[in-house]
Amino acid sequence: MNAAANLLRLPGRLLLLEKLFVRRAGLKAYVRLARYAFRKTVLGDRTPLALMVAVTYRCQCRCVHCSADDLRAAEMPAEALLDIIRQAAGAGVVKLGLTGGEPLLYAGLEEAVALAASRGMSVSLDTNGLLLDAPRAAVLKAAGITIINVSLDSAEARAHDRLRASPGCFDRAAAAVRHCAAAGIPCVVSTYATDRRIANGSLEEVIKLSSALGADAVRVMFPVHSGKLAGRSRELMSPANKARFFGDLMARYPFVYSESPLFDFMSGRVECSMRKGLSVYMKPDGDLLGCYASPKPLGNALKEPLPGLLKKFSGCCAALPACNLTGEEL
Repeated sequence: MNAAANLLRLPGRLLLLEKLFVRRAGLKAYVRLARYAFRKTVLGDRTPLALMVAVTYRCQCRCVHCSADDLRAAEMPAEALLDIIRQAAGAGVVKLGLTGGEPLLYAGLEEAVALAASRGMSVSLDTNGLLLDAPRAAVLKAAGITIINVSLDSAEARAHDRLRASPGCFDRAAAAVRHCAAAGIPCVVSTYATDRRIANGSLEEVIKLSSALGADAVRVMFPVHSGKLAGRSRELMSPANKARFFGDLMARYPFVYSESPLFDFMSGRVECSMRKGLSVYMKPDGDLLGCYASPKPLGNALKEPLPGLLKKFSGCCAALPACNLTGEEL
């Protein structure tokens, strides 16, 4: 995509960004976002825009690409999570992401969503869809969820279930997207790109299916050599296919994005939100990391105040040897 074409598409991308991450959160979220922009640009505040919290590493699936397979017993105490949310809100964090594992297995989930929403935070949820039926979607909507991300690895049921080692997972994930659409909750299908998936058209099939199911957008993640993929040396995404993704697929499907609906779109390459100082990740034990692949914690929010830890965050990364966003991407 050239610069002129990007400018023509910019209003649509901004509307997509607003629809997904802000609109359902209401007026408080717009005010919080404006305050964040002022502190970031004028005062030089290092507090990240988004805090991603892995509330539990328990999960019903055994995905071949899982990054938390050896940490399944870890879970954040409910009161600790609520305290983390209060501190994050006080520090000016705009977006709270609840992830895992499978966060719908977490007993205090709806209470956490409601607390964050009441403070004007945008609240997202990552799920495999197994527990997201129509009643659960209604409860989450009432609690104030802003956006739900449903994982879909393939447009073919057999392939998705095999990759997740969970029979029936495809049907439940597809139904989860429909339940979000029916409930009026913005839904993003999360999938991933590899050379093979781009070459054989399977990534594009997921994009088409997601739209047909009623998803508002598709987030395409790029492989990181962590978790079950740790130690692999074979490149899973070539520079040529990265360029093909940004120059072809994103041009033909304006609801597709990678790290951000805005930054990747404007630059035409993967833009790591952590390296930009916009997001930070927390494990269930309170360790604060640059991202889930970082081996070195920045500190522990269950042992020291979160606002101070966030203000020290500078976008430094300890995961670069494992990350597919290196080299020409940075």
